[in-house]
Amino acid sequence: MAWWHGGASVSLSVVIPTVQVGALLERCLQALAQQTQLPAEVIVVIAHPESPAIEETEWPFSLRVRRCTEPTHYGAAVNLGLDLAAHDGLIILNDDTRPRPGFLAALQQAWRRHGAALYQPRIYLLAQPERLDNVGHGLFFDGFNWARGREARDGSSFDVEGTVGAVSGAAFLIPRPVLDVLGGFDTSLEAFGEDVDLSLRAVRMGIPLRYVPDARIEHALGSSYGRYSVRKLYLIERNRVRVAVRSLPASAVIALPVWTALRWVAMASVTAAGRGWGVQVSTAARAAAVAGAVAGAIHLPDAVRKRRRDAAQWQRGELEMWRHLITERVRLRDLARHHEA
Repeated sequence: MAWWHGGASVSLSVVIPTVQVGALLERCLQALAQQTQLPAEVIVVIAHPESPAIEETEWPFSLRVRRCTEPTHYGAAVNLGLDLAAHDGLIILNDDTRPRPGFLAALQQAWRRHGAALYQPRIYLLAQPERLDNVGHGLFFDGFNWARGREARDGSSFDVEGTVGAVSGAAFLIPRPVLDVLGGFDTSLEAFGEDVDLSLRAVRMGIPLRYVPDARIEHALGSSYGRYSVRKLYLIERNRVRVAVRSLPASAVIALPVWTALRWVAMASVTAAGRGWGVQVSTAARAAAVAGAVAGAIHLPDAVRKRRRDAAQWQRGELEMWRHLITERVRLRDLARHHEA
């Protein structure tokens, strides 16, 4: 398969799904207006028919607004924006992000150097801009993703380009030729896991997932669902099962209950020691995670159908997918780093 490389003259379209509109979106747009390289257009998809209107403002780029006629989840709203985009460099941003100057230029430069890939920026916590939200995601063998570097102080160890297990849906670049191959987000997932699903489908197609440390952006983590809410934990585990069955190696899928049990034991041991993010998760949210895994199993027929459909186009086999999982795996010490000074 021939991959097309971006060029210096290729224009960028930014797609921002939003429900709240208001101050979050305004802050994101203001940051885009201050970029060293401006986008050619920004497409805002208002995902709820009753959301407030966007105030009319002069922007140094073309602003296009599309309001959904019925409540629309993240993946479907993004797909709608991507369909409307007029340019080949496609940047997806949450409305609760604030790009730092040079963000867009760094992503485009990486695209020009490396060609077709998914590009992951360095994401900081908006409330603590000296600390990281993530630098991409690592993976467990059951498909559960883990934010790399979360709440760590920024430093030189995060300056090196490399690969990631999955990109973060909060902010990433997808060139149009890659979108044409992957077909956008799986809209059936509702929320959480769409980015991992897209990433693993990309890996199956031989498309790299690249980390771009010079592309810096801030993110108001948990502004939509909360950081550890019952609904969020339910959706994460439900969708994790569906994504795993669709794209992971067959041997990993067969052993999915074992890998999940081992992960839960590891996470529980870290929590019992008073470390990691699990100390902030309620009993109800933990129960919701288990219920989500069961709900994911109920959706297995759909995931299997998608796996069979995808398999005809796969460029990477079982061993190569295992290589990706092993290379991008989450280590036990990573679980204990959250909430450390």
